[in-house]
Amino acid sequence: MSKKRKKRIKKRVLIPYLLLGAVGVAALFFLVRANKLQYQLKKSVQNQVELLRTKSEYQELIRIDSILVAGDYQTALDTYNSVNDHGIERDGAAIQLRIALAQKMLQFQKTDGGEATLAKNDSIDSTRTNRVITPIEIRQYDSLNFALEKAKVQLSRMKRQLKGKAFGEYLTFKSKKGNTMHYVGQVKNGKANGTGIALLDTGSRYEGEWEENQRVGEGTFYWADGEYYVGSYSNDRRNGEGSYFWPNGEKYIGQWKDDKRNGNGSFYGADGKIVTSGIWKNDKLVETKKK
Repeated sequence: MSKKRKKRIKKRVLIPYLLLGAVGVAALFFLVRANKLQYQLKKSVQNQVELLRTKSEYQELIRIDSILVAGDYQTALDTYNSVNDHGIERDGAAIQLRIALAQKMLQFQKTDGGEATLAKNDSIDSTRTNRVITPIEIRQYDSLNFALEKAKVQLSRMKRQLKGKAFGEYLTFKSKKGNTMHYVGQVKNGKANGTGIALLDTGSRYEGEWEENQRVGEGTFYWADGEYYVGSYSNDRRNGEGSYFWPNGEKYIGQWKDDKRNGNGSFYGADGKIVTSGIWKNDKLVETKKK
């Protein structure tokens, strides 16, 4: 038998094996492809289930929030605790903040003269004027309903901010003045560093910048009686430029040092007109600005 004929026979024998090998490779490729598609389909289904679960959880939180806003604080507190025990883990920090707020509102509801107690607790951090307060304002400030309405506004604002920002962790710590702070926000080295919100045990709230558990930079502080401050902080106190607002429409705009009006500043009446302006020292006007 000639060599050429032997080669032809050899090729004929190899062709089926080559075809079989090609079919095997193709089958392996499609098998891998099918497994990949199956995995992607499974992953997609899991994502859909997770999205539905997340939606359901947030709808449940909104439902409980509506109970809190409606004033049924005990029911809201019990439901928040139940949710916290059985697990909305991804929103655990927000739930802890809601629980703290519900507890505080329940305390207000059960305590006669609740707001008067808050004013006393917050006197270290609040700015008062020596103006004459009318009987109408006294009734307004001492009204528990007024305090509760302010709390509802706080809750609504807090809900929007918690949904709009991806806050990282929940912390509880003491301020320099001894207040317990329930903090939700950015954390570094186990302390409040960055942007966050803190609810104080007095019912007040701070929103803004933090450094090592202290208020530093720009922030806003809300007291339970409706007064609030917007401006600069350093060393956990009002320092620098800032504005202080009273519920009756009066305001102070100017400089601060160690939580007191110090430096140039103007006091405005409820009508928006300047009542007095000049140099302040430790909350007292020591030099009036000439018109």
